[in-house]
Amino acid sequence: MNLRPKLMLAFILLIIIPMIGLGLFSFLHSETLLEKKYSQQTEISLKAIGGNIRYFFRELDQLSDGNLTSPEVQDTLKYSTYSSSDASTIIKINQAEKEMNRILFQHPSVSFVVLYAKDGTMFRTFRNDPTTFKPISFDLLQQHSLYNDVMKLGGRPLWIGPYEQRELTGVEPPLFTQLRLVKDIETFNDLGVMVTQYKTEEVYSMLNAFQNPKADGEETRYVIVNKSGLILLDSRKEIEGLNINEYTDSLPQETVSYASSRERFSDVDSLVSSYQLDRNGWVLISVKSWNALTNENVRFVQWIGMITVLGLLSAVLFNVFFVNRVAKSIIKVVRKMKLVEQGLLDIRVTAQGKDETVLLANSFNSMVERIGNLLSDVRREQARKQHAEMMLMQAQIKPHFLFNTLESINALAAQNEGGKIMLMVRRLSNLLRTSMHHSEEIRISQEIEHVRSYLEIQKYRFEELFSYELTVQAEALDYTILKLTLQPLVENSIQHGFDGYADGEGEISIDVTVEPQQIVIMVRDNGNGMNEDVLSRLATGSNPSSKHKAEAELGERRGLGLRNVADRLRIHYGLVYRMMICSQEGSGTVIRCVIPKSRGEG
Repeated sequence: MNLRPKLMLAFILLIIIPMIGLGLFSFLHSETLLEKKYSQQTEISLKAIGGNIRYFFRELDQLSDGNLTSPEVQDTLKYSTYSSSDASTIIKINQAEKEMNRILFQHPSVSFVVLYAKDGTMFRTFRNDPTTFKPISFDLLQQHSLYNDVMKLGGRPLWIGPYEQRELTGVEPPLFTQLRLVKDIETFNDLGVMVTQYKTEEVYSMLNAFQNPKADGEETRYVIVNKSGLILLDSRKEIEGLNINEYTDSLPQETVSYASSRERFSDVDSLVSSYQLDRNGWVLISVKSWNALTNENVRFVQWIGMITVLGLLSAVLFNVFFVNRVAKSIIKVVRKMKLVEQGLLDIRVTAQGKDETVLLANSFNSMVERIGNLLSDVRREQARKQHAEMMLMQAQIKPHFLFNTLESINALAAQNEGGKIMLMVRRLSNLLRTSMHHSEEIRISQEIEHVRSYLEIQKYRFEELFSYELTVQAEALDYTILKLTLQPLVENSIQHGFDGYADGEGEISIDVTVEPQQIVIMVRDNGNGMNEDVLSRLATGSNPSSKHKAEAELGERRGLGLRNVADRLRIHYGLVYRMMICSQEGSGTVIRCVIPKSRGEG
């Protein structure tokens, strides 16, 4: 995988996915954390409200305890022997009721007080506020189911919430009703029953005390329900007298201490919490819309989302304008490096800026330029070395062969063979002219004439030991060849191939043919051939320059040698053009040379 996809993959895996995953995880778990948080806060609020409500009722109980022992109640019930038909009795009852007015002013919540004497006489006192208690006769009260409960309590208060005993306490306005058995403080005998009704405004104020008037969302609803789920009070005064089960599937009225859960209340997703008031099994319930609870959190989440989006955008911009630019610079250098590997040393990298990418580009350019200079130096040194090697190889033919040829000419002169001397001198002149040619490449026609002169001189020297045949396509004569290529090949056949042959038995043939892209030269002889050991040494032999001294000393006997010709072809033409030898001991030798088609030097 390339660098840019790797960086993009790392960017997605290490930045984008973790940020998105963190956002999703936070969003999915925020509601659970919020529910737990608001449940804890609601518990504190409900305990505070419930504590105030319990204190309120304890205060009323204490007030009622004082009223039970007060003269207004004790004396009124002790000496109650009035008859309702007597006018004087009515006056006394009115006088007693006026005395009872002091009870109303002991607490602002007291709204209505009724005393039932054992003889059935009823004494009433009330404020000008609306009342709901229906003053029934003592006989009817004794027949009511609550009367036995009052008797069992023996003077302890029995509380009735609004809407619980509608036939007794009424409906509008909703008031709390307290029933107590009154006993004589001296004899502890039953004197009668006291019924007291209290206003609910103070309880309403307690329920609304924890509201936030500046809140944007919907306020918390507080309701008080009894054991059966009847709603006694509602802070919004909308669902009083109804059953809580009509609005929620949970049973908050069965709460033992405190409970909270996310439920649907009146088809609205809400957090419903309940707290036991420890009075008549009443339960205080708070209902808060979930949307209202999470309103601030939604804003917080929106801010977090915006920050996350901005972070992602910044990361993307950083990746595009910085990481991507650095990656492009590195990729550009890598691509240019591949071109340099292919030999294009004129490649340069352009970079802008003041960071390390510019330093990398400049270093690359300097390196490529340095490599180019070094390669140029190496090429020049190699060319000089190749030229020196070739000149040395060419020089090896001159001394010994020249001396031997001159000795032959001297022998002809001693024999007065003027014609042969003239022919030998012409052949030698042709050889020297070709050997001393200023160019490394000559036309094939010149090379053929050179090898013909060499063969003619050697035929004279070895007294017609061999015969030769030259077959050259006319098309090949104008192409060029590395000079002194054929002479070492035929020299090898003469020096080594015909050892032990009688005169005329040796045969050498040279064929030059033209192919579409190259010229093929075949040199064949019917000599002794070479064994596998000699062929192996020729194939794996070292550069001939390392043995120039020994070869110069051997001179004509070894000549340039086959390996020297192969090295010269490799150095001059490259590895594509080559020389191959096929030989078997006793079966002659075939040498195949392949050179490029060229009409000029190089």
